[in-house]
Amino acid sequence: MNTVVLFTLVAAAATALRVVAVHVWPGAERGTLLVNVAGSFVLGLMAGLTGPAMTIIGAGGLGALTTFSAFVADTSAVADDRGVRSSAVYVSLTLVGGTLAALAGITLAG
Repeated sequence: MNTVVLFTLVAAAATALRVVAVHVWPGAERGTLLVNVAGSFVLGLMAGLTGPAMTIIGAGGLGALTTFSAFVADTSAVADDRGVRSSAVYVSLTLVGGTLAALAGITLAG
């Protein structure tokens, strides 16, 4: 029961953090990029964890913090507002940044 309660609380806090991050920076995509890369880094740090910690923080917290749906919506909005090239840059920054951040987290955790 504690895992369920903690999962819910951590997910709610992470969702609120994402909403704040997206609204702090001009252009929602910057906030989405930041939380997705940061979430990738933290998940990398957690590599090797199992059990309740991974469920609560990994799935609950990071799952709520990072969001694929916002990434897709922002990609579309950037393409509409600034063109396909800018949208491709945004996608590339997200994918490369997230991958490098996860690798950095894994390296630091190791």
